Amino acid sequence: MADLGLSDHHQSCMGGYLRFTKYQRAQRLRSVDACFQDVKDTRLLEETYTSDEVVELLDSLAEVVRAEVEGELIHATHTNSVLLSNVFAQAQKWHLELTVDTSNLENQELLEDVRKFEEAELKGASGSTRSPARTLAPLGTRRDPRRSCTRRSSG
Repeated sequence: MADLGLSDHHQSCMGGYLRFTKYQRAQRLRSVDACFQDVKDTRLLEETYTSDEVVELLDSLAEVVRAEVEGELIHATHTNSVLLSNVFAQAQKWHLELTVDTSNLENQELLEDVRKFEEAELKGASGSTRSPARTLAPLGTRRDPRRSCTRRSSG
């Protein structure tokens, strides 16, 4: 398994997040596929088309797909922002000030490490020895720390 320099607990949380994002990617790709299927079902009704009709059809499809992808990218950005906000809120409870080095977000070596980690996680998830997925408890609730990716203070 790729080493991300995280504790076992945090690697488990990371694995859960990567499974979530894999599911989200699949959902987003289905919505793009639906755009193409819609064109096939509603616009491709004739046997032959002029080049102008094909250009218009492709331009229309490009516009729909672009809007769909933009919406999905915005959704992904907002989802990641919620995650980051949750991490910051948890840190603040412990009076910690975290920083984010955005210059590392496109570091190809780190991205490759995450890719390898995700592959290893997905291979592990397909086996029957996988432990139940852990969930991130909402702030302000108490959960058994062995079943959660959060650690709660006692007071």
